[in-house]
Amino acid sequence: MRAYRARKKAEREAAAAAQVEAEREPPADPVGALAEWAAATLKVPAGHPMAGRPMALPDFAERFLRDGWGAHESALCVARKNAKSAVCAVLALGHLCGPLRAPGWRGAVASISKEKAAELRGQVAAISEASGLPVKVRRSPYPGVILSNSGTLETLSADRTAGHASSFDLVIVDETGLMPERARELLAGLRSSVSAKAGRIVHISIRGDSPLFAEILENPATVAHVHAAPADAQIDDRAAWAAANPGLGSIKQTSYMEAECERIRGVPSDEPSFRAFDLNQPLNPAAQMIFSPDDLRACFVAEPPPRSGDCFLGLDFGEATSATAAAAIWPATGRMETWMGFGEVPPIRDRQRRDSAPYEAMVKRGELRLYPGRVVRPEAFLTDLAADLVGCRIAGAAADSYKDSESLDFLDRSGLQWPVKFRRVGAGKDGGRDVRGLQRLVLLKRLHMVENLSFVTAIAKSTIRRDGNGNPGLDKANSRGRIDVLSAAVIAAGLAEPHFDRVRRPRWRYGGLAG
Repeated sequence: MRAYRARKKAEREAAAAAQVEAEREPPADPVGALAEWAAATLKVPAGHPMAGRPMALPDFAERFLRDGWGAHESALCVARKNAKSAVCAVLALGHLCGPLRAPGWRGAVASISKEKAAELRGQVAAISEASGLPVKVRRSPYPGVILSNSGTLETLSADRTAGHASSFDLVIVDETGLMPERARELLAGLRSSVSAKAGRIVHISIRGDSPLFAEILENPATVAHVHAAPADAQIDDRAAWAAANPGLGSIKQTSYMEAECERIRGVPSDEPSFRAFDLNQPLNPAAQMIFSPDDLRACFVAEPPPRSGDCFLGLDFGEATSATAAAAIWPATGRMETWMGFGEVPPIRDRQRRDSAPYEAMVKRGELRLYPGRVVRPEAFLTDLAADLVGCRIAGAAADSYKDSESLDFLDRSGLQWPVKFRRVGAGKDGGRDVRGLQRLVLLKRLHMVENLSFVTAIAKSTIRRDGNGNPGLDKANSRGRIDVLSAAVIAAGLAEPHFDRVRRPRWRYGGLAG
């Protein structure tokens, strides 16, 4: 009887507390209340250099939450190690047991995998434990759930059905920028899961190369705060570091950025991951570029050498979604030039948004021409190219066999005596000879050209794949954005590189035995 009375008393007290919570007015300034509560209540968990200290919301995170508070979907895009996970945890805990709590509140965490989502759940659990918050952490069934007296935070699996049958007030999506195209249905399910409660979706991620995240950031309905280095930034540019890392110097250490830049000089293959994770550029962090954009910049000169001697030409003909491009190299002087063309339909601004590439700037710089229609006709492009190369002796030219009949027909009618060969080139089908040729010319600084935004952009978005023998080739299918001008340069280099004057090595002579 005594136990029964105690249980009934506890139930009455819980019901009274719930009634008080239901009648409690939400804060007039929810973000301000959350920031004040976090600074006064939350502690940095063990294992961090600042363990035990107050865990305040960073200023840039507070601005993001304020701007996106009433939005259906918002996104904070920032380089790694700028307290993204901590921001997610503070937001979730504020709803679970802080000033934003409400009876029956339901939240969820989703990511590129359930293991990644479980890491974020673990961050919430660690902060709550360090801060002595009244929450329960259930790790089973995996990936787990966090409970409070007024709400729950679930960890969702990353399969396509996640969220479809649920009803959430808030869904936090971690690392959307690394989600592949096949995750589209997952995001659709998450959006559906907040529809009944007029809930919100908050993305916190690096930019990555995900087409899904690009759509989210560029959608006018999304409140997006993007902290990223410029596309043409060098890896040791401190202004670029600060642009991508608003927590640099307070949350993320400057010494780390300095050490990574020095390390990458000796391991160029790690540059894509540094640019993706630490400069927050729209790149695949696992990709291997043909070489670094900074390697090409070392070949830029204010006044290029003359167009002297034989010219070797690479051509890459495109279709509706790809560019038509050309590259010319003069081995006698090392001069290099490139050309690029798009159809006017769709508008260049739409192409720029889709490919995350500065096409409008390329047009202004004269590196990109627009042609009527959806497709660049070979005869129109080649007419302009021939006009630009008047007086030059084309000693060799090559192109992929795509559109070979149309191109040969134009060359026959125009009377141009260009020895164009159409063959399978540039994509690893030649044993990697063309790719290696361009790599040697750039890394040995044997090419000289004016600053070229289209070429730098193509290199940053390039991906190298290797055949069974380790031979490199451009992976046009998996490279994000248009790399057609790079493809043309690879073809030109394959033709031109054997004609560069070789550096003669001094002959070794026997000098006799040392006395």
